[in-house]
Amino acid sequence: MPLKSFRALTAIAAAIAVTSLFSAAASAQTGPADSQFPSHKFSGLVFGDYYWYYRWHQDQISDSDPTSVEGQNGFWFRRLYFTYDYNYSEKFTTRLRLEMNSNGKFAGGDLVPYVKDAYVKWTYTGKQQLTLGIQPSLTFDWFDVFWGLRHIEKTPADLYRIDSSRDFGVTVNGPMSNIDGLSYAAQFGDESGSGSEIDQGKIARFESRFERRNVVLEGFYSFASRGSDEDRQTAQGVAGFRNDAGRVGGQYLWQRRRLGPGPHHAIAIWSGFGVWDVRPKKADLFVRADHVQGRLGDVETGLPGADGIDYWLLSPAAPFTTWIFGGELYLHPNIRLSPNLETARYAHDPDPVNFPGRRQDSILRLTFFWTF
Repeated sequence: MPLKSFRALTAIAAAIAVTSLFSAAASAQTGPADSQFPSHKFSGLVFGDYYWYYRWHQDQISDSDPTSVEGQNGFWFRRLYFTYDYNYSEKFTTRLRLEMNSNGKFAGGDLVPYVKDAYVKWTYTGKQQLTLGIQPSLTFDWFDVFWGLRHIEKTPADLYRIDSSRDFGVTVNGPMSNIDGLSYAAQFGDESGSGSEIDQGKIARFESRFERRNVVLEGFYSFASRGSDEDRQTAQGVAGFRNDAGRVGGQYLWQRRRLGPGPHHAIAIWSGFGVWDVRPKKADLFVRADHVQGRLGDVETGLPGADGIDYWLLSPAAPFTTWIFGGELYLHPNIRLSPNLETARYAHDPDPVNFPGRRQDSILRLTFFWTF
């Protein structure tokens, strides 16, 4: 880690510690009736892999980057979180989360910390909530939890870069009192990810979800204004079922990207998964399949930007289907080890002239995951 980044992280940690001491002192003086608040908690999450990228659709990353990905193997950290939650009262809470990760481009480099979450949440009128700051995007925040295997792979909207996992904005959400199990959420943001406002566009996201007993249904829509006739519309539907034995889910995701006066680019993704808890909190097995295709006007394409996906580097030249297989062993309730295989099979050779017969990407991983 660079010295400047280390000093910055140390300064933030020291500031949090001092704030905690003063909060604890203030809490001690308020008496037993108020001893629950303020309260705070430190937590963390770490996951990565020993990986072997044993099959790739081409020989080097690009004309300007001769790196050969096929055959690469080694250790990497894909995510490291350090989180501080502070609760002012039952109504007001806040979170600061720092993230570090490998660059995912097979090029090495330092793990540099940056701000992942920084928001305050107000719970009002029962369970209605308002959140302000850098926060999770509605596009797949709930579905990420339902899938439950983010350390194995991202959900489709995140993995295929349909939307960012974070945004700077404001969200209102809560239950709909007239129908049991029905909730809503609306979010207005900069579409700037975890960065600052650059006034290049805005996005509105809307979600409605129904959960009762073991069944869950979700509908989502967003509209992003990017200027210069480059708006994006996204819609998705999710259906799922879970019980003590495991969970299954299916998703359809669609996005239309306007490209100025030319034809629009449409992306369609079908995804389904199953997780079987062989021994709850001891061992599980999982499988997932994603079918991804694009269309530029009347012409079939692959996924635009697929060659920029971190830790994967797929081809944007052809539609493909991704399969994920594996299992997990719980060494401890907070520590897991998972052998898994992820493979993408293209509908046709992405580059039939230079690499005939090279229509598959495959990576084998031994994933490690722990929380504290």
